[in-house]
Amino acid sequence: MISELEIRNFKSIKDKINKDKSNRIKFKKLNILCGENASGKTSIIHAILLCTQSKNNERNLDGNILKIGNYNELKNRDGGEIFISMKNDNDKTKKITFVDNDDDQSNQLKILSVKPPDDTNFEFEKTVFYLSSNRTGTVDTYSKGNLIFGIDGSNTISFLHDRQQDSLSEKYMHSFRSKYPSVRVSQNRLFLEHIRFWMEEITGETVSIFPVAYTNQFILTFGNNFRSVNTGSGYSFLLPMIISTLGIILLNNTSENIPTLIIENPEIFLHPDAQCKLMEFFNFCKDFCQFIIETHSEYIIKSAVEANQADTCVYVAKKEEGFTKLYNETDFKTNSYLEILDVNFVSDLEFDKIGDKNIFIGPYPQTENDFKKLYENGINAIINLQSDKDMKIRQINYQFQLDLAKKY
Repeated sequence: MISELEIRNFKSIKDKINKDKSNRIKFKKLNILCGENASGKTSIIHAILLCTQSKNNERNLDGNILKIGNYNELKNRDGGEIFISMKNDNDKTKKITFVDNDDDQSNQLKILSVKPPDDTNFEFEKTVFYLSSNRTGTVDTYSKGNLIFGIDGSNTISFLHDRQQDSLSEKYMHSFRSKYPSVRVSQNRLFLEHIRFWMEEITGETVSIFPVAYTNQFILTFGNNFRSVNTGSGYSFLLPMIISTLGIILLNNTSENIPTLIIENPEIFLHPDAQCKLMEFFNFCKDFCQFIIETHSEYIIKSAVEANQADTCVYVAKKEEGFTKLYNETDFKTNSYLEILDVNFVSDLEFDKIGDKNIFIGPYPQTENDFKKLYENGINAIINLQSDKDMKIRQINYQFQLDLAKKY
């Protein structure tokens, strides 16, 4: 499990990334990275992956996961020596330092040091796994590949086929039985059956896999044996996340060290209800697999915020004066998941009652249907504290809101 990451002069990250003016990012079991586009979330993920991938050569950092080019593409605008350090929960550290190669007109990287050079504490698809946002979606057949899961999840289906009869650890099963004592798979340790359970838990549909005769390819079916090409894309994007998570737990059956799974945009093609149930899955599995999740989904962020658990953290990346600054969700005092996302409109007007008074707290109304719903539920006054700058950013038509408030 990754416990700490230190970054200097890499992409949009200079130094003093945190409000305490340090450049260390501390991770817990379940970690959410959110924020505006180009605010530095991907830079954090790339820094982790650079510490785990094997390199094609000694002159740059292109490898089996990332191919991110030369020094001019990786430096921040002030330049300088780039430094990345990653520590796990056993206090093992991997450090990479590199600069521009002044003697090379191509501006390729010059690696000053990699310490330790042959480290196995941070190794791709052994201790750190990664599913990019560019995942394999709905296809007619799935093939075997060289990686265990693949950064696009393309190998997860062949992994499921090959390991479907393997048994999950008794430690995992103990936790599973405690939470789901009466479900049909509570006494069944088979990998495939737990894939099916979670798929059905999140979507209501089960999954089956069939090999194509005399090939190394496989066909997926969902529900009543509908092939993946005849179902919605959400199923095909969800399944690799479930397989990768439970697959990591399966591969780590005998080890006390918790591997890390990085997932970009798990919400792709998923209904909000499925996103919330997916977070329940992550929450259950976080004792066996650490998650670092980059997302723009208010439902995923809200689920993490409202869980309010000590082993979960939500980081908010913001671009300030051209450099990344990282804030914790707790830095936002009220309605934090809304403020984080800068949400313009919340359609589900659900309110929490404060004490025994007729005072409620909830998202602010913007459309006529919103005001009508408030009126129909007996709410006849609104306190909405926002600055002019905030209204401009959120593109709120204040006069329009006033007119609707008078109408209802």
